[in-house]
Amino acid sequence: MSIAAANVAPNFLLRRVLHAQDLRRLDEPVVIFEHHGFDDDGAQYFVYSIGGCLDGQWLQEGATVGGDVIVIHADNRDDADQMACLGLEDTINALDVEEGMIVEAQAALRRLSQVNALDRIDLATRPDRNEDFEKDSESVRLLRGDDIVLTSGH
Repeated sequence: MSIAAANVAPNFLLRRVLHAQDLRRLDEPVVIFEHHGFDDDGAQYFVYSIGGCLDGQWLQEGATVGGDVIVIHADNRDDADQMACLGLEDTINALDVEEGMIVEAQAALRRLSQVNALDRIDLATRPDRNEDFEKDSESVRLLRGDDIVLTSGH
């Protein structure tokens, strides 16, 4: 009796699990090819994990992000490699942009909190709204879910 193992993916349950924010701290981030397989429809896919140097220590084997790996459907390995690399780069860039937006939103919240609550209501309901107030009100929308209550007139 022989056992066929041609389409068996590696077990990632024991791999190191990174959080999305950890990706921003990776030095020399890379994607590591792990597996090539075919889905139920016969389309080929490629599986990647994350590697690099995190906080001065090299990841010994590919890590997952939140327990997930990168799965790419592509016609060939070269295309899949490119898509995985670009996807990781785009994710890190998006996290950097998001961090900048959060810092700006917190600064806007501090500026708005210096204005009396009744004055904020007045500013929010005016037909000729202050441009700075509008910009700050829009910026703090990112913080919703963090118990932020603000009258913005929208």
